[in-house]
Amino acid sequence: MRAVNLMRAAVIGGALALMPSLVMAQQAVRIGLGAPTLSFLPIWSARALDTFKPQGLTANVISLPGGDPSALAALDAGDIDLAAVGPDSMLRAAAKGQPFEIVYSLMSKVTLQLVVSPALIERTGVKPSDPLPKRLAAMKGALVGATALAGAQEIAARWLAGQGGLDPKNDLKVAQVGNPTAIQAALEAKRIDAFVLSPPEGYLAEKAATGTVLVSLGEDFPLLAKQPYLVLVAKKPISPATADLITKTAKALQDASAAAIGKPDETASAIQKQFFAKADPQAIAAALKTMSGGVAEGGKIDVQSMQNALTFAKEAGTNFGKEFDAKASEDDLWTNRFVDAAKAK
Repeated sequence: MRAVNLMRAAVIGGALALMPSLVMAQQAVRIGLGAPTLSFLPIWSARALDTFKPQGLTANVISLPGGDPSALAALDAGDIDLAAVGPDSMLRAAAKGQPFEIVYSLMSKVTLQLVVSPALIERTGVKPSDPLPKRLAAMKGALVGATALAGAQEIAARWLAGQGGLDPKNDLKVAQVGNPTAIQAALEAKRIDAFVLSPPEGYLAEKAATGTVLVSLGEDFPLLAKQPYLVLVAKKPISPATADLITKTAKALQDASAAAIGKPDETASAIQKQFFAKADPQAIAAALKTMSGGVAEGGKIDVQSMQNALTFAKEAGTNFGKEFDAKASEDDLWTNRFVDAAKAK
């Protein structure tokens, strides 16, 4: 454990050392990123457009090795101010008594898409325009490639199978392939039949004619269209100084989200040039437009959306080790206090 803590401190310390002296003159907000995916859209937009600056902030965003658990561990240790993670990881930690609270919904819909190979399309005769039950039934016997076993991608794939009347355990096979680039290569090489990833992966597969977006989870399922899918987490108790920092951060994210909706092409171009220079600019633009609906509420969570997240987790077989109630957990596990304060600024 000591070695892990030392490694984490070295990573964070190294990142802080790279900050120029001008940046150090401003108030820094340290954000640990569970995964460097485009679905954390408000963070990428805020950094690309520098909406932190009008709030007197500089964002130091660190993508931590080890994903969500590492980000939450860094938050618990005080190495970062906020953790950008999936809510499931936070709820597991909260069930064990760790003092965390969701303070902002970074993405308020599930952004995952089921992408299938031309071979599966030909074998089953399924089309993206078919009724949803037929599209889901086409997954029977499919081999789905994933970044890791038992992760969010496999959980979503098996949940989809169940929604299509299939046996989630036996009617679907899942193989660990690697990162999205490796998954795309496996689909092209016909080693897998499908994958479940967020944009821009579906766009890239369709552009290369190696895959077709068959299901968009946040579009095809009302349950998944409104829920905190990616969140910003703080550690309690939250001091007045930290509360002010969170409110300023929320305001920066809200302004960036408004730009992503109002000026999608300009925002996508800024993100691509600064953070994804090797990526296809059209892919970033397409992904941003696909996900923009998930940032329209400016980080706000309500009881129904939180309940949707808990329902989805339960249907997908996630066991937090404790039952949570969406309404009773307001201003304990989740809050709109900072979102509302930021909107009033």
